[in-house]
Amino acid sequence: MPPLDLKPKSQLEIDHRKAVLSLRWLLVILAAYLSVFSYAGKEGFLLVFSVALAFSVSNVALMLISGQTFIRHRVQTAIAIIDFIFVSVTLFLLRSPANYLYFAFIGVFALAVVWRDLRLVLFSLFSVSLLFGVFSYFRLFKLQSDVNIEEFLTMALFFVVSIFYIFLSETLTYDLKLSNAMVEENRIAEVMVEMTRVLSSSLNSEEVLYSIVSRLRQVLEAEECSIVRIDPKTGAAKITVRASNPAERNIDIKLEDYPELKEAFESRRLLFSPDARPFGIIAIPMIAHESVLGLIDLRSAKLSPMLTDANARFFEVMASTAANALRNAQLFEEVEHRARTDYLTGLPNHRFFQATLTVELGRAQRHKHALSLLIIDLDFLKEVNDRFGHPSGDMVIRTVADTIRTACREIDFAARYGGEEFTVILPETPLAGAIQVADRIRERIAAEQLPGIGSITASIGVSNYPVNALSKEDLIRVADQALYIAKNGGRDRVAYFNYQMITK
Repeated sequence: MPPLDLKPKSQLEIDHRKAVLSLRWLLVILAAYLSVFSYAGKEGFLLVFSVALAFSVSNVALMLISGQTFIRHRVQTAIAIIDFIFVSVTLFLLRSPANYLYFAFIGVFALAVVWRDLRLVLFSLFSVSLLFGVFSYFRLFKLQSDVNIEEFLTMALFFVVSIFYIFLSETLTYDLKLSNAMVEENRIAEVMVEMTRVLSSSLNSEEVLYSIVSRLRQVLEAEECSIVRIDPKTGAAKITVRASNPAERNIDIKLEDYPELKEAFESRRLLFSPDARPFGIIAIPMIAHESVLGLIDLRSAKLSPMLTDANARFFEVMASTAANALRNAQLFEEVEHRARTDYLTGLPNHRFFQATLTVELGRAQRHKHALSLLIIDLDFLKEVNDRFGHPSGDMVIRTVADTIRTACREIDFAARYGGEEFTVILPETPLAGAIQVADRIRERIAAEQLPGIGSITASIGVSNYPVNALSKEDLIRVADQALYIAKNGGRDRVAYFNYQMITK
């Protein structure tokens, strides 16, 4: 996975990689100097030159890859194999004919590649020094030896430099990994602080969710990031918000069509699937109070084969933070919903009706549109309460509320005004149209059969801006007066206050 690059790469990262590659260039130069020039004009020159060129090409290729790719385990393993082959071939080319001391050098170098430790470097230097002393002793006392001292020292020099290269490159690579990990941890911390601030700044769940997916998509350079809400009881799933298209919300999906999401939801664990097509997938459960509220679904073509521990922790913390923020937003919305909703009918209450009427009348005045208001009163509800009890009266009120709700258009606003009275705001509706809506509601209420009670009727008063009211108070007062006319006119009818009455 690409790093969470919120800032340019640090100079520290660039210098570490350059230092390792510079050491390899020094090794190439030394090998070329010791072998290529000694084979100049000889039969094996082409082979020696090809070895040096191949190693140089490998170093050029390493210069072209990114710092994150350079420190991957597979790349480091490939570098170690290439280094071992190059050093072994060079030691072979520097050997003396019919002398096999270079096998000892190759064996020690192989140990250095596998077991990279300073103690091995010191032991290697001690061994070379000891061998050099022994051969010098032979030569000082003019004792016979089959070893060519100059060639031995040439091999020893290249061997020591190679050992130091292995040790130093290992140290530099480790430092590079450590510095990259620290930089990535800092970047992750910055993103988490920023996103936590964004999440805590809003209690609107849609804003919270979009902030999550858009920021994650941006910092991870993903093709798509979305949040999928899943009902823990029914298993119904819907894409609540998408980073790529904020307008697409609450899209129903079948969880069976998304096996990765289903697995993450059921296992309650992060799912990392970089080989998925067309994009790699990361699915992170959003868990709050032991409940999975949904999933963060990330799709990216740039996922690496391995998910780093730092990124895994980042995703889990962000999912937990998002889940808690979402839960808090939901609780806030529930409290607000209760504050503006009538507990018995589920319709908006009187307070919310007053606020909505103010907003709608202001809009009608600005755009010079008509606005109508209905006040609906149930006829003889007191007799129902006296005869059948208040629970039956409550049942009547709930049933009528549902009837009014279904009889209204999407743009209409129905509310419980109080007691047995309801009200309906009709935006962009002239007086004649409001009368038609009111009569349709009246007929549906009268047609409703209530278990154990029978039917009940309603009287409706209509007012309209600007025909017979110019302010909010006027709309309510005129509709109430029209309702009084309907009541006095025999009930079960619609009336408007214009010294006329529309009856059934």
